[in-house]
Amino acid sequence: MLWIHIGMPKTGTTALQSWLHAHADFLAARGLRYVVAGRDRGTGRARLICHNAMAVAMSRGWRGTPEAQAEALAEECRAHEGGHAIVSSEMFFGRDLTPLQERFLSRIKAPVRIVVYLRRFDDFIEADYKQRAKNGLPTGGAAAFVADRLAKIAADPDYMNLETAFARIRAQVPGAEIIPHLYLREEMAGHDITTDFLSLFGVPPEEVPRPERAANRTLSRVTSEALGLFDDKAGYDKKARRRLGRVLQTCGDTRLYGSGDVLTPEERAEVNAAFETRNAGLRAAFFPERERLFPPADPGAARPRGHAGELAEFQHAVRMILRLARG
Repeated sequence: MLWIHIGMPKTGTTALQSWLHAHADFLAARGLRYVVAGRDRGTGRARLICHNAMAVAMSRGWRGTPEAQAEALAEECRAHEGGHAIVSSEMFFGRDLTPLQERFLSRIKAPVRIVVYLRRFDDFIEADYKQRAKNGLPTGGAAAFVADRLAKIAADPDYMNLETAFARIRAQVPGAEIIPHLYLREEMAGHDITTDFLSLFGVPPEEVPRPERAANRTLSRVTSEALGLFDDKAGYDKKARRRLGRVLQTCGDTRLYGSGDVLTPEERAEVNAAFETRNAGLRAAFFPERERLFPPADPGAARPRGHAGELAEFQHAVRMILRLARG
C-alpha cells in the first residue's frame, strides 16, 4: 500500500514530516516505510524531511530530475509492498497530480491512498496570513488580506470547495482512495497530528514517542508582522529569520503570542458559513454523523484587530526581536 499525505497546508505537516523523518526504526518495526526516494537529493539516504522537492520538480516539468528517481521510488515501494510506504508533501495539495501519476505512480502496482487533513477556513486564512507576514511577503496588511479572500469567495464558487478538489484528484490519480481527516486536535487520536496519522496504521497513540519539548506557541499577528521586518533588506536571510521565529515561540513572553487576531468575528462567520455551504456534499459523503464539518469558531482574540494598544504591542515585539537577535 502506498500512502500519499498531501496536507492541506497549515495542518501540522512540518511536525508530522519531522517526526516521520526522525523515527525510521520505529516505523520499520511496524511495517511502515517513509519513502527515501525523492528526499535523498540523489544520495540514497534521507536528507530532507519531506517530498516537497518532488512537488517543485513536478511543477517544473521534472526538469533536472533524473529518470532513475522514478524507478528508485517504485522499487522502494515494491520492496515494502507487504507493508505501507508513505510519501508526504503539502505542496501536492492544489497541484495537478497528472505528472506524478504518469512518471511515478503508474510504475507502482500497490493500491494508493491519499490522506488529506481539512482545516476550518478562517483558521487557514489566519495561519496563511501570519506565515506570509513572518516571511516578509507582501500582504497589504491583515484587513486588506482578509478582504481579498472574502472577495474571492464571492467571485469564485470553486474557492474552498473541497468536493471539486477531490474530484480533480480522483481524475488525476485513477483508483486512488481519498481519506480526509478533520484537523481538530480535540478529536484527533492522541490529540496530535502525528499520533492521529499513525492511527491510520493501527499504531496506538500511547506507543508513539512524543517530543520532549512542548509544541511552540502561536505568534500573534503583530509579532508576525514585526518579524517580517527582519528581511534581506535588513540583513537577515530566511534561515536567520526562522531562527528568530523559533526563539520567539519559546521565549515565554506572553505578549508575543495570540490567535484569533487576524479576522474580525463578522469576517470569520462569513468565511465559515460559505465553507460549510460549499462542502455540504463532502460532509454528507465522508462525515455523515456530523451536522457541520467544523464546530463554530470561538469569538476570537480578547484584543481584536485594530485595538487601541496594537501599536505598543508592535513596538514591544520589535524590541524583543532586536534583543534576541543581538543575544
